[in-house]
Amino acid sequence: MMLRGYDRTLFTGFIAAVMIGALLVAKDWPVRASIIILLLGGIGTVLALVQLAVDVKDGGSTTIERPAFEVAAVEHRGRWGTLEIWAWLAGLFLAIHLIGFPLALPLFVFLYVRSYGGGWLPSLVLSGATWGFLYGVFAQVLSVVWPKPWLWVLFGNVFG
Repeated sequence: MMLRGYDRTLFTGFIAAVMIGALLVAKDWPVRASIIILLLGGIGTVLALVQLAVDVKDGGSTTIERPAFEVAAVEHRGRWGTLEIWAWLAGLFLAIHLIGFPLALPLFVFLYVRSYGGGWLPSLVLSGATWGFLYGVFAQVLSVVWPKPWLWVLFGNVFG
């Protein structure tokens, strides 16, 4: 019965092997085709190897200490809570078409954080990070050409 105490270690090793295999398969692909696999596979490999080290250090012990968390139940706010979520999503959809995705998403993050109690600093930092991520990954690395927003199509000839 060798597997009884080592099932976690074997499972973690299997996951690490799958992640490493995905990285090896995607390493020769063009960057645009492999960016997600390399990013998530790299993160997954690091996490799986850390977990594998923890599992090996424990020696396959089957006792797990878990912290006890006391979390208050989320109150159901009824129909208006659902409508509010749909309104945010509809507003994001409309903003994406009106002003374009690279501006709409940081604006959405800023308004959402401010609306639900976030201060100015977290709102600005999160929206700036959102814009930086969109610009860095999609514009610089992947060279994504975004479609022109509706307002640009309507008023583009006025502003140049």
